[in-house]
Amino acid sequence: MPHLFRRYTPHSYVCLLAAFCCVVAQPAHGRSPARVPVQFLITADVGFGNSVFVVGDHPDLGGWDVTHALKLRFTSGNVWIGEIAVQAGTDFQFRYLKRSTGQENWCNTGNAVYLTGVLSQSVSPEPPPPYRGKTIYYSSGWSAATLVYNAGGGNFAGLPMTKIGDGRTAGESLFKISGVGEAGENLEFVFTDNNNHWDNPPGGGNYLTGLDVFWLQDGNIFSYSPPAIVSAPHVLAPHLVNSSVPNIAARNVRVYLPRAYDQNVNRRYPVVYFEDGQNVFDSSTAFGGVEWQADETATREISQGRMREAILVGIDNTAARIPEYQPPNDSYQGMQGRADGYANFLINNVRPYIDNAFRTLNDPKNTVTIGSSMGGLVSLYLGREYTTFGKIAVMSPALWISPNYIAQVNTGSKKPLRVHLDMGTAEGQSDFDNCLAMYDTHLSQGYVTNSDVEFVAGCGQQHNETAWAARLPTVLDYLLPAREDPAELALRDFPPVLSIGVLDPPNQTVMLNYPALFGFNYALSRSSNLGNWAPVSMTTETQPWAQRSTGDNGFTAAGPTFWRLQATPSP
Repeated sequence: MPHLFRRYTPHSYVCLLAAFCCVVAQPAHGRSPARVPVQFLITADVGFGNSVFVVGDHPDLGGWDVTHALKLRFTSGNVWIGEIAVQAGTDFQFRYLKRSTGQENWCNTGNAVYLTGVLSQSVSPEPPPPYRGKTIYYSSGWSAATLVYNAGGGNFAGLPMTKIGDGRTAGESLFKISGVGEAGENLEFVFTDNNNHWDNPPGGGNYLTGLDVFWLQDGNIFSYSPPAIVSAPHVLAPHLVNSSVPNIAARNVRVYLPRAYDQNVNRRYPVVYFEDGQNVFDSSTAFGGVEWQADETATREISQGRMREAILVGIDNTAARIPEYQPPNDSYQGMQGRADGYANFLINNVRPYIDNAFRTLNDPKNTVTIGSSMGGLVSLYLGREYTTFGKIAVMSPALWISPNYIAQVNTGSKKPLRVHLDMGTAEGQSDFDNCLAMYDTHLSQGYVTNSDVEFVAGCGQQHNETAWAARLPTVLDYLLPAREDPAELALRDFPPVLSIGVLDPPNQTVMLNYPALFGFNYALSRSSNLGNWAPVSMTTETQPWAQRSTGDNGFTAAGPTFWRLQATPSP
Protein backbone atom coordinates (compact mmCIF):
# COMPACT_ATOMS: atom_id res chain seq x y z
CA MET A 1 0.00 0.00 0.00
CA PRO A 2 1.51 3.36 -0.99
CA HIS A 3 2.02 5.94 1.72
CA LEU A 4 1.45 9.45 0.35
CA PHE A 5 0.99 12.57 2.43
CA ARG A 6 0.24 16.09 1.24
CA ARG A 7 0.28 19.50 2.86
CA TYR A 8 -0.50 22.80 1.13
CA THR A 9 0.16 26.28 2.43
CA PRO A 10 -0.52 29.49 0.46
CA HIS A 11 3.01 29.66 -0.88
CA SER A 12 4.23 26.04 -0.85
CA TYR A 13 3.23 22.46 -1.41
CA VAL A 14 4.71 19.39 0.26
CA CYS A 15 4.41 15.83 -1.04
CA LEU A 16 5.78 12.80 0.82
CA LEU A 17 6.41 9.37 -0.67
CA ALA A 18 7.33 6.19 1.12
CA ALA A 19 9.77 3.71 -0.40
CA PHE A 20 8.41 1.02 -2.71
CA CYS A 21 5.29 3.00 -3.64
CA CYS A 22 4.56 4.12 -7.13
CA VAL A 23 1.89 6.71 -7.95
CA VAL A 24 1.54 7.66 -11.60
CA ALA A 25 -0.64 10.55 -12.77
CA GLN A 26 -2.76 10.08 -15.88
CA PRO A 27 -1.54 12.10 -18.85
CA ALA A 28 -3.51 15.12 -20.01
CA HIS A 29 -3.89 16.70 -23.41
CA GLY A 30 -2.58 20.09 -24.48
CA ARG A 31 0.38 21.61 -26.23
CA SER A 32 2.96 23.30 -24.11
CA PRO A 33 3.12 27.08 -24.57
CA ALA A 34 6.91 26.69 -24.66
CA ARG A 35 8.53 28.03 -27.82
CA VAL A 36 11.28 26.09 -29.60
CA PRO A 37 13.81 27.72 -31.97
CA VAL A 38 13.36 26.64 -35.60
CA GLN A 39 15.92 27.61 -38.23
CA PHE A 40 14.69 29.02 -41.53
CA LEU A 41 17.11 29.35 -44.44
CA ILE A 42 16.76 30.05 -48.15
CA THR A 43 19.01 31.31 -50.95
CA ALA A 44 17.34 34.04 -52.99
CA ASP A 45 18.34 37.20 -54.84
CA VAL A 46 15.44 39.55 -54.06
CA GLY A 47 16.96 42.85 -55.18
CA PHE A 48 17.71 46.10 -53.41
CA GLY A 49 15.06 47.36 -50.98
CA ASN A 50 13.54 43.93 -50.50
CA SER A 51 14.03 41.21 -47.90
CA VAL A 52 13.00 37.59 -47.43
CA PHE A 53 10.29 36.85 -44.88
CA VAL A 54 8.57 33.77 -43.52
CA VAL A 55 4.80 33.49 -43.04
CA GLY A 56 2.83 30.47 -41.89
CA ASP A 57 -0.42 29.12 -40.52
CA HIS A 58 0.61 29.33 -36.85
CA PRO A 59 0.28 32.67 -34.97
CA ASP A 60 4.02 32.50 -34.22
CA LEU A 61 4.54 32.78 -37.99
CA GLY A 62 1.96 35.48 -38.63
CA GLY A 63 -1.11 33.32 -39.19
CA TRP A 64 -0.79 33.71 -43.01
CA ASP A 65 -1.02 37.51 -42.61
CA VAL A 66 1.85 38.83 -44.74
CA THR A 67 1.91 42.10 -42.77
CA HIS A 68 2.94 39.99 -39.76
CA ALA A 69 5.46 37.87 -41.65
CA LEU A 70 8.85 37.58 -39.95
CA LYS A 71 11.95 39.01 -41.57
CA LEU A 72 15.06 36.92 -42.08
CA ARG A 73 18.65 38.23 -42.12
CA PHE A 74 20.76 38.61 -45.25
CA THR A 75 24.16 36.88 -45.35
CA SER A 76 26.75 36.50 -48.08
CA GLY A 77 25.80 34.51 -51.15
CA ASN A 78 22.19 35.75 -51.00
CA VAL A 79 21.52 33.39 -48.11
CA TRP A 80 18.70 34.52 -45.83
CA ILE A 81 18.61 32.97 -42.39
CA GLY A 82 16.95 33.31 -39.01
CA GLU A 83 15.80 31.38 -35.98
CA ILE A 84 12.14 31.78 -35.02
CA ALA A 85 10.62 30.36 -31.84
CA VAL A 86 7.52 28.30 -32.63
CA GLN A 87 5.18 26.61 -30.18
CA ALA A 88 6.27 23.12 -29.13
CA GLY A 89 4.28 20.23 -30.56
CA THR A 90 3.22 22.20 -33.62
CA ASP A 91 2.83 20.82 -37.13
CA PHE A 92 2.90 23.95 -39.25
CA GLN A 93 2.88 25.09 -42.86
CA PHE A 94 4.84 28.07 -44.14
CA ARG A 95 6.13 29.86 -47.20
CA TYR A 96 9.10 32.09 -47.98
CA LEU A 97 8.25 35.39 -49.61
CA LYS A 98 9.83 38.60 -50.85
CA ARG A 99 8.60 41.86 -49.39
CA SER A 100 9.65 45.47 -49.81
CA THR A 101 11.00 46.97 -46.60
CA GLY A 102 9.84 50.43 -47.55
CA GLN A 103 7.85 51.81 -44.66
CA GLU A 104 5.01 52.86 -46.94
CA ASN A 105 4.66 49.24 -48.12
CA TRP A 106 5.14 47.38 -44.86
CA CYS A 107 1.44 47.16 -43.93
CA ASN A 108 0.23 46.59 -47.50
CA THR A 109 -1.23 43.10 -47.90
CA GLY A 110 -0.27 43.22 -51.57
CA ASN A 111 3.40 43.59 -50.66
CA ALA A 112 4.24 39.92 -51.15
CA VAL A 113 5.87 37.80 -53.83
CA TYR A 114 6.02 34.15 -52.82
CA LEU A 115 9.32 32.42 -53.41
CA THR A 116 8.16 28.87 -52.62
CA GLY A 117 5.05 26.80 -52.42
CA VAL A 118 3.59 25.69 -49.11
CA LEU A 119 6.18 23.84 -47.01
CA SER A 120 5.60 21.76 -43.89
CA GLN A 121 7.58 21.25 -40.71
CA SER A 122 7.05 19.94 -37.18
CA VAL A 123 8.27 21.04 -33.79
CA SER A 124 8.93 18.32 -31.24
CA PRO A 125 6.32 18.20 -28.48
CA GLU A 126 6.95 18.83 -24.81
CA PRO A 127 5.41 16.53 -22.16
CA PRO A 128 1.63 16.82 -21.69
CA PRO A 129 0.31 19.20 -19.01
CA PRO A 130 -0.41 17.96 -15.48
CA TYR A 131 -4.09 18.89 -15.93
CA ARG A 132 -6.82 18.78 -18.57
CA GLY A 133 -7.90 22.04 -20.16
CA LYS A 134 -8.62 25.15 -18.10
CA THR A 135 -9.89 25.40 -14.54
CA ILE A 136 -11.85 28.55 -13.70
CA TYR A 137 -13.15 29.90 -10.39
CA TYR A 138 -15.77 32.62 -10.57
CA SER A 139 -17.08 34.85 -7.76
CA SER A 140 -20.55 36.16 -8.61
CA GLY A 141 -23.78 37.42 -7.11
CA TRP A 142 -25.76 35.28 -9.55
CA SER A 143 -27.57 32.16 -8.38
CA ALA A 144 -26.32 30.27 -11.44
CA ALA A 145 -23.48 30.89 -13.91
CA THR A 146 -22.66 29.63 -17.39
CA LEU A 147 -19.30 29.96 -19.10
CA VAL A 148 -19.60 30.91 -22.75
CA TYR A 149 -16.28 30.34 -24.52
CA ASN A 150 -14.75 30.21 -27.97
CA ALA A 151 -14.58 26.52 -28.74
CA GLY A 152 -12.67 27.10 -31.98
CA GLY A 153 -13.40 28.46 -35.40
CA GLY A 154 -15.34 31.38 -33.94
CA ASN A 155 -18.02 29.07 -32.54
CA PHE A 156 -18.99 29.79 -28.94
CA ALA A 157 -20.29 27.10 -26.59
CA GLY A 158 -21.92 27.40 -23.18
CA LEU A 159 -21.17 25.17 -20.21
CA PRO A 160 -22.83 25.41 -16.78
CA MET A 161 -20.53 26.08 -13.84
CA THR A 162 -20.85 24.27 -10.51
CA LYS A 163 -21.45 26.18 -7.31
CA ILE A 164 -18.82 24.97 -4.84
CA GLY A 165 -19.41 27.35 -1.96
CA ASP A 166 -20.48 30.73 -0.71
CA GLY A 167 -18.78 33.94 -1.73
CA ARG A 168 -17.28 36.80 0.22
CA THR A 169 -20.59 38.31 1.24
CA ALA A 170 -24.19 37.20 1.65
CA GLY A 171 -25.72 36.52 -1.73
CA GLU A 172 -22.41 35.84 -3.48
CA SER A 173 -21.43 32.36 -4.68
CA LEU A 174 -18.23 30.72 -5.82
CA PHE A 175 -18.51 28.72 -9.04
CA LYS A 176 -16.03 26.39 -10.68
CA ILE A 177 -15.56 24.60 -13.99
CA SER A 178 -12.69 22.36 -15.15
CA GLY A 179 -11.55 20.74 -18.37
CA VAL A 180 -12.57 23.64 -20.63
CA GLY A 181 -10.59 24.45 -23.75
CA GLU A 182 -6.99 23.37 -24.17
CA ALA A 183 -4.17 23.84 -21.70
CA GLY A 184 -1.44 26.10 -22.99
CA GLU A 185 -3.70 28.03 -25.38
CA ASN A 186 -5.61 31.30 -25.08
CA LEU A 187 -9.22 31.15 -23.90
CA GLU A 188 -11.78 33.75 -25.00
CA PHE A 189 -14.90 33.79 -22.85
CA VAL A 190 -17.68 35.63 -20.99
CA PHE A 191 -20.22 34.62 -18.34
CA THR A 192 -24.01 34.70 -18.29
CA ASP A 193 -26.73 33.85 -15.78
CA ASN A 194 -28.95 32.61 -18.63
CA ASN A 195 -31.34 35.41 -17.78
CA ASN A 196 -29.99 37.95 -20.26
CA HIS A 197 -27.27 39.20 -17.90
CA TRP A 198 -23.66 39.07 -19.04
CA ASP A 199 -20.31 39.56 -17.36
CA ASN A 200 -17.84 41.15 -19.78
CA PRO A 201 -14.50 42.69 -18.83
CA PRO A 202 -14.38 46.38 -17.92
CA GLY A 203 -14.41 48.34 -21.15
CA GLY A 204 -16.39 45.70 -23.01
CA GLY A 205 -15.46 42.87 -25.33
CA ASN A 206 -14.61 39.37 -24.13
CA TYR A 207 -12.14 38.07 -21.57
CA LEU A 208 -8.97 36.65 -23.16
CA THR A 209 -6.14 34.99 -21.24
CA GLY A 210 -3.56 32.25 -21.68
CA LEU A 211 -3.60 31.22 -18.02
CA ASP A 212 -4.68 27.64 -17.38
CA VAL A 213 -5.95 27.86 -13.79
CA PHE A 214 -7.38 31.18 -12.69
CA TRP A 215 -9.90 32.96 -10.49
CA LEU A 216 -12.15 35.73 -11.81
CA GLN A 217 -13.36 38.23 -9.25
CA ASP A 218 -14.85 41.69 -9.89
CA GLY A 219 -13.70 41.70 -13.51
CA ASN A 220 -10.13 40.71 -12.62
CA ILE A 221 -8.31 37.47 -13.48
CA PHE A 222 -5.90 36.13 -10.86
CA SER A 223 -3.49 33.18 -11.01
CA TYR A 224 -3.79 32.93 -7.23
CA SER A 225 -6.63 33.00 -4.73
CA PRO A 226 -7.34 36.75 -4.45
CA PRO A 227 -8.01 38.57 -1.19
CA ALA A 228 -11.67 39.34 -0.49
CA ILE A 229 -10.99 43.06 -0.78
CA VAL A 230 -8.63 44.20 -3.52
CA SER A 231 -7.13 47.69 -3.44
CA ALA A 232 -7.30 49.49 -6.76
CA PRO A 233 -4.14 50.14 -8.76
CA HIS A 234 -3.00 53.71 -8.35
CA VAL A 235 -0.26 56.23 -9.14
CA LEU A 236 1.42 57.88 -6.17
CA ALA A 237 2.31 61.55 -5.93
CA PRO A 238 5.67 62.39 -7.56
CA HIS A 239 8.68 61.83 -5.31
CA LEU A 240 11.95 63.76 -5.66
CA VAL A 241 15.02 61.51 -5.87
CA ASN A 242 18.29 63.29 -5.14
CA SER A 243 21.33 62.63 -7.28
CA SER A 244 24.81 61.63 -6.14
CA VAL A 245 26.10 61.73 -9.72
CA PRO A 246 27.95 64.80 -11.03
CA ASN A 247 26.14 66.64 -13.84
CA ILE A 248 22.96 64.58 -13.30
CA ALA A 249 20.21 66.56 -11.62
CA ALA A 250 17.73 65.36 -9.02
CA ARG A 251 14.24 64.73 -10.43
CA ASN A 252 10.81 63.37 -9.70
CA VAL A 253 9.82 59.76 -10.11
CA ARG A 254 6.22 58.64 -10.47
CA VAL A 255 5.21 55.21 -9.17
CA TYR A 256 2.27 52.99 -10.14
CA LEU A 257 1.29 50.23 -7.72
CA PRO A 258 -0.75 47.29 -9.07
CA ARG A 259 -4.04 45.95 -7.74
CA ALA A 260 -4.08 44.32 -4.29
CA TYR A 261 -0.66 45.77 -3.41
CA ASP A 262 -2.01 46.75 0.00
CA GLN A 263 -3.39 43.28 0.77
CA ASN A 264 -0.68 41.04 -0.74
CA VAL A 265 1.92 42.02 1.84
CA ASN A 266 4.08 38.96 1.13
CA ARG A 267 4.11 39.43 -2.62
CA ARG A 268 6.98 41.09 -4.47
CA TYR A 269 6.78 42.59 -7.93
CA PRO A 270 8.87 43.11 -11.06
CA VAL A 271 9.67 46.75 -11.82
CA VAL A 272 9.38 48.63 -15.10
CA TYR A 273 11.44 51.83 -15.39
CA PHE A 274 10.18 54.32 -17.99
CA GLU A 275 12.29 57.12 -19.40
CA ASP A 276 10.53 60.49 -19.95
CA GLY A 277 8.41 59.84 -16.87
CA GLN A 278 6.32 63.00 -17.31
CA ASN A 279 4.69 61.42 -20.35
CA VAL A 280 3.80 58.06 -18.86
CA PHE A 281 0.82 58.56 -16.52
CA ASP A 282 -0.45 62.14 -16.58
CA SER A 283 -1.65 64.24 -19.53
CA SER A 284 -1.17 67.44 -17.53
CA THR A 285 2.62 66.88 -17.49
CA ALA A 286 2.97 64.95 -20.76
CA PHE A 287 4.55 66.39 -23.88
CA GLY A 288 1.80 68.00 -25.97
CA GLY A 289 -0.75 67.02 -23.33
CA VAL A 290 -0.80 63.41 -24.56
CA GLU A 291 0.20 60.66 -22.13
CA TRP A 292 1.11 57.03 -22.70
CA GLN A 293 -1.73 55.86 -20.40
CA ALA A 294 0.70 53.32 -18.97
CA ASP A 295 -1.33 52.99 -15.78
CA GLU A 296 -4.59 52.32 -17.63
CA THR A 297 -2.86 49.91 -20.01
CA ALA A 298 -1.11 47.97 -17.25
CA THR A 299 -4.32 47.82 -15.23
CA ARG A 300 -6.22 46.36 -18.18
CA GLU A 301 -3.55 43.84 -19.22
CA ILE A 302 -3.01 42.68 -15.62
CA SER A 303 -6.73 42.41 -14.92
CA GLN A 304 -7.24 40.26 -18.03
CA GLY A 305 -4.52 37.76 -17.17
CA ARG A 306 -2.12 38.82 -19.93
CA MET A 307 0.54 40.72 -17.96
CA ARG A 308 2.19 40.09 -14.61
CA GLU A 309 1.37 42.36 -11.71
CA ALA A 310 4.17 44.92 -11.71
CA ILE A 311 5.35 48.23 -10.27
CA LEU A 312 5.80 50.94 -12.91
CA VAL A 313 8.24 53.81 -12.36
CA GLY A 314 8.32 56.92 -14.54
CA ILE A 315 11.62 58.80 -14.27
CA ASP A 316 11.25 62.44 -15.33
CA ASN A 317 13.58 63.89 -17.91
CA THR A 318 15.30 67.26 -17.52
CA ALA A 319 16.44 70.09 -19.76
CA ALA A 320 19.56 67.97 -20.34
CA ARG A 321 17.49 65.14 -21.85
CA ILE A 322 19.54 64.72 -25.02
CA PRO A 323 23.01 64.39 -23.48
CA GLU A 324 21.65 62.32 -20.56
CA TYR A 325 20.08 59.83 -22.97
CA GLN A 326 23.02 59.75 -25.40
CA PRO A 327 25.82 57.17 -24.91
CA PRO A 328 29.13 58.71 -23.80
CA ASN A 329 31.13 58.05 -26.96
CA ASP A 330 28.84 60.26 -29.07
CA SER A 331 27.93 63.94 -29.02
CA TYR A 332 25.23 66.20 -30.45
CA GLN A 333 25.51 69.93 -31.12
CA GLY A 334 28.69 70.08 -29.08
CA MET A 335 27.21 68.26 -26.05
CA GLN A 336 28.95 65.04 -25.08
CA GLY A 337 26.68 62.14 -24.24
CA ARG A 338 26.47 61.22 -20.57
CA ALA A 339 24.13 58.24 -20.53
CA ASP A 340 26.67 56.56 -18.28
CA GLY A 341 25.94 59.22 -15.67
CA TYR A 342 22.18 58.76 -16.16
CA ALA A 343 22.65 55.00 -15.75
CA ASN A 344 24.58 55.62 -12.54
CA PHE A 345 21.75 57.79 -11.24
CA LEU A 346 19.07 55.27 -12.18
CA ILE A 347 20.90 52.25 -10.77
CA ASN A 348 22.40 53.83 -7.65
CA ASN A 349 19.86 56.52 -6.71
CA VAL A 350 16.45 55.75 -8.20
CA ARG A 351 16.55 51.99 -7.89
CA PRO A 352 17.63 51.88 -4.22
CA TYR A 353 14.77 54.26 -3.39
CA ILE A 354 12.27 52.02 -5.20
CA ASP A 355 13.67 48.84 -3.65
CA ASN A 356 13.58 50.31 -0.14
CA ALA A 357 10.15 51.92 -0.41
CA PHE A 358 8.32 49.09 -2.19
CA ARG A 359 8.25 45.29 -2.35
CA THR A 360 10.27 44.63 -5.48
CA LEU A 361 11.91 41.77 -7.32
CA ASN A 362 15.18 43.32 -8.42
CA ASP A 363 17.05 40.63 -10.32
CA PRO A 364 17.56 41.19 -14.07
CA LYS A 365 14.70 38.96 -15.22
CA ASN A 366 12.34 41.14 -13.18
CA THR A 367 13.83 44.53 -14.10
CA VAL A 368 12.62 46.24 -17.28
CA THR A 369 13.40 49.55 -18.94
CA ILE A 370 11.23 51.18 -21.61
CA GLY A 371 11.81 54.32 -23.63
CA SER A 372 10.95 56.00 -26.91
CA SER A 373 12.98 58.15 -29.29
CA MET A 374 16.04 59.27 -27.27
CA GLY A 375 14.53 57.26 -24.43
CA GLY A 376 14.57 54.22 -26.72
CA LEU A 377 18.25 54.82 -27.42
CA VAL A 378 19.12 54.99 -23.74
CA SER A 379 17.01 51.90 -23.02
CA LEU A 380 19.12 50.03 -25.58
CA TYR A 381 22.25 51.36 -23.91
CA LEU A 382 21.06 50.45 -20.40
CA GLY A 383 20.15 46.92 -21.40
CA ARG A 384 23.31 46.15 -23.32
CA GLU A 385 25.87 47.88 -21.11
CA TYR A 386 24.55 47.07 -17.61
CA THR A 387 23.55 43.73 -16.10
CA THR A 388 20.79 45.38 -14.05
CA PHE A 389 18.19 45.05 -16.78
CA GLY A 390 17.05 41.78 -18.33
CA LYS A 391 14.24 43.12 -20.53
CA ILE A 392 14.12 46.29 -22.62
CA ALA A 393 11.73 48.04 -24.98
CA VAL A 394 13.43 50.17 -27.63
CA MET A 395 10.57 52.15 -29.15
CA SER A 396 11.13 54.38 -32.18
CA PRO A 397 14.80 54.74 -31.18
CA ALA A 398 16.81 57.78 -32.31
CA LEU A 399 19.68 55.58 -33.47
CA TRP A 400 20.94 58.15 -35.97
CA ILE A 401 22.21 60.44 -33.24
CA SER A 402 24.79 57.95 -31.91
CA PRO A 403 26.71 56.38 -34.81
CA ASN A 404 29.69 55.45 -32.64
CA TYR A 405 27.56 53.57 -30.13
CA ILE A 406 25.57 51.81 -32.86
CA ALA A 407 28.86 50.66 -34.41
CA GLN A 408 29.81 49.31 -30.98
CA VAL A 409 26.53 47.39 -30.75
CA ASN A 410 26.97 46.01 -34.25
CA THR A 411 30.32 44.48 -33.35
CA GLY A 412 29.13 43.22 -29.96
CA SER A 413 27.79 39.88 -28.82
CA LYS A 414 24.51 38.52 -27.52
CA LYS A 415 23.46 39.74 -24.07
CA PRO A 416 21.09 37.96 -21.65
CA LEU A 417 18.21 40.20 -22.74
CA ARG A 418 14.67 40.07 -24.06
CA VAL A 419 14.37 42.92 -26.55
CA HIS A 420 11.34 44.63 -28.06
CA LEU A 421 12.11 46.87 -31.06
CA ASP A 422 9.52 48.94 -32.89
CA MET A 423 9.01 51.80 -35.30
CA GLY A 424 5.98 53.47 -36.86
CA THR A 425 5.58 53.33 -40.63
CA ALA A 426 5.09 57.11 -40.80
CA GLU A 427 8.27 58.14 -38.94
CA GLY A 428 10.69 58.37 -41.86
CA GLN A 429 12.35 55.71 -43.99
CA SER A 430 15.85 56.25 -42.57
CA ASP A 431 14.61 55.73 -39.00
CA PHE A 432 12.67 52.66 -40.13
CA ASP A 433 15.75 51.26 -41.88
CA ASN A 434 17.93 51.94 -38.82
CA CYS A 435 15.56 50.03 -36.57
CA LEU A 436 15.36 47.10 -39.00
CA ALA A 437 19.17 47.08 -39.15
CA MET A 438 19.28 46.93 -35.35
CA TYR A 439 16.87 43.98 -35.50
CA ASP A 440 19.20 42.29 -38.01
CA THR A 441 22.14 42.94 -35.66
CA HIS A 442 20.35 41.09 -32.89
CA LEU A 443 19.56 38.19 -35.21
CA SER A 444 23.23 38.01 -36.23
CA GLN A 445 24.22 37.82 -32.57
CA GLY A 446 22.03 34.78 -31.95
CA TYR A 447 18.81 36.32 -30.68
CA VAL A 448 15.79 34.16 -31.53
CA THR A 449 12.72 35.91 -32.93
CA ASN A 450 9.66 35.65 -30.66
CA SER A 451 11.60 34.52 -27.59
CA ASP A 452 14.65 36.84 -27.37
CA VAL A 453 13.68 39.65 -29.73
CA GLU A 454 10.72 40.98 -31.66
CA PHE A 455 10.24 43.78 -34.16
CA VAL A 456 6.84 45.46 -34.38
CA ALA A 457 5.81 47.97 -37.03
CA GLY A 458 3.17 50.52 -36.08
CA CYS A 459 1.06 50.79 -39.22
CA GLY A 460 0.48 54.44 -40.10
CA GLN A 461 1.88 55.57 -36.75
CA GLN A 462 4.03 58.66 -36.33
CA HIS A 463 6.75 59.64 -33.88
CA ASN A 464 4.56 60.65 -30.94
CA GLU A 465 3.04 59.68 -27.61
CA THR A 466 -0.19 58.51 -29.23
CA ALA A 467 1.70 55.89 -31.22
CA TRP A 468 3.74 54.68 -28.24
CA ALA A 469 0.61 54.42 -26.11
CA ALA A 470 -1.01 52.30 -28.83
CA ARG A 471 1.95 49.88 -28.95
CA LEU A 472 2.43 49.67 -25.18
CA PRO A 473 0.06 46.69 -24.61
CA THR A 474 2.17 44.60 -27.00
CA VAL A 475 5.34 45.68 -25.18
CA LEU A 476 4.08 44.83 -21.69
CA ASP A 477 2.55 41.49 -22.71
CA TYR A 478 5.82 40.47 -24.41
CA LEU A 479 8.21 41.54 -21.66
CA LEU A 480 6.06 40.56 -18.66
CA PRO A 481 3.64 37.82 -19.79
CA ALA A 482 1.28 36.57 -17.09
CA ARG A 483 2.47 32.99 -17.62
CA GLU A 484 5.85 33.93 -16.15
CA ASP A 485 4.36 34.31 -12.68
CA PRO A 486 4.35 31.07 -10.67
CA ALA A 487 0.80 29.70 -11.01
CA GLU A 488 -0.16 29.26 -7.38
CA LEU A 489 -3.73 28.13 -8.10
CA ALA A 490 -2.45 25.50 -10.54
CA LEU A 491 -0.03 24.20 -7.92
CA ARG A 492 -2.80 24.09 -5.31
CA ASP A 493 -5.27 22.26 -7.53
CA PHE A 494 -2.77 20.02 -9.30
CA PRO A 495 0.04 19.39 -6.82
CA PRO A 496 3.12 17.38 -7.78
CA VAL A 497 2.95 13.66 -7.08
CA LEU A 498 6.20 11.80 -6.56
CA SER A 499 6.60 8.44 -8.23
CA ILE A 500 9.46 5.96 -8.31
CA GLY A 501 10.81 5.45 -11.79
CA VAL A 502 13.84 3.27 -11.01
CA LEU A 503 14.51 1.47 -7.74
CA ASP A 504 17.85 -0.30 -7.22
CA PRO A 505 18.30 -1.16 -3.51
CA PRO A 506 21.57 -3.17 -3.95
CA ASN A 507 23.23 -0.08 -5.42
CA GLN A 508 21.41 2.29 -3.06
CA THR A 509 19.95 4.15 -6.03
CA VAL A 510 16.47 5.42 -6.77
CA MET A 511 15.12 7.65 -9.52
CA LEU A 512 12.12 9.80 -8.55
CA ASN A 513 9.73 11.42 -11.02
CA TYR A 514 7.36 14.37 -10.59
CA PRO A 515 5.49 16.96 -12.67
CA ALA A 516 6.74 20.54 -12.37
CA LEU A 517 5.28 23.97 -13.14
CA PHE A 518 7.10 27.12 -14.26
CA GLY A 519 8.64 29.35 -11.63
CA PHE A 520 8.59 26.97 -8.67
CA ASN A 521 11.56 25.70 -6.71
CA TYR A 522 11.35 21.95 -6.08
CA ALA A 523 13.29 20.76 -3.04
CA LEU A 524 13.62 17.00 -2.58
CA SER A 525 14.71 15.61 0.78
CA ARG A 526 14.92 12.17 2.42
CA SER A 527 14.15 10.78 5.87
CA SER A 528 14.04 7.41 7.62
CA ASN A 529 11.79 8.57 10.47
CA LEU A 530 9.74 11.55 9.16
CA GLY A 531 11.60 13.68 11.70
CA ASN A 532 15.07 14.37 10.36
CA TRP A 533 15.35 15.31 6.70
CA ALA A 534 18.45 15.32 4.50
CA PRO A 535 18.44 17.45 1.33
CA VAL A 536 18.72 15.52 -1.93
CA SER A 537 18.25 18.10 -4.70
CA MET A 538 16.93 21.57 -5.52
CA THR A 539 15.76 22.66 -8.97
CA THR A 540 13.82 25.60 -10.43
CA GLU A 541 11.45 24.90 -13.30
CA THR A 542 12.00 27.06 -16.39
CA GLN A 543 9.47 25.46 -18.74
CA PRO A 544 5.70 26.13 -18.58
CA TRP A 545 5.37 22.57 -17.32
CA ALA A 546 7.58 19.49 -17.41
CA GLN A 547 8.05 15.93 -16.19
CA ARG A 548 11.24 15.87 -14.14
CA SER A 549 13.39 13.09 -12.74
CA THR A 550 15.98 13.27 -9.99
CA GLY A 551 18.24 10.60 -8.58
CA ASP A 552 19.04 9.80 -4.96
CA ASN A 553 22.23 7.83 -4.48
CA GLY A 554 21.91 7.92 -0.69
CA PHE A 555 18.95 5.55 -0.58
CA THR A 556 19.32 2.52 1.70
CA ALA A 557 17.08 -0.54 1.94
CA ALA A 558 17.98 -1.18 5.57
CA GLY A 559 14.73 0.37 6.80
CA PRO A 560 11.84 2.57 5.72
CA THR A 561 12.71 5.56 3.57
CA PHE A 562 10.56 8.60 2.87
CA TRP A 563 11.03 11.35 0.33
CA ARG A 564 9.57 14.82 0.62
CA LEU A 565 9.07 17.19 -2.31
CA GLN A 566 8.44 20.82 -1.42
CA ALA A 567 7.39 23.35 -4.07
CA THR A 568 7.72 27.08 -3.39
CA PRO A 569 7.48 30.06 -5.78
CA SER A 570 10.83 31.19 -7.12
CA PRO A 571 11.55 34.91 -6.58
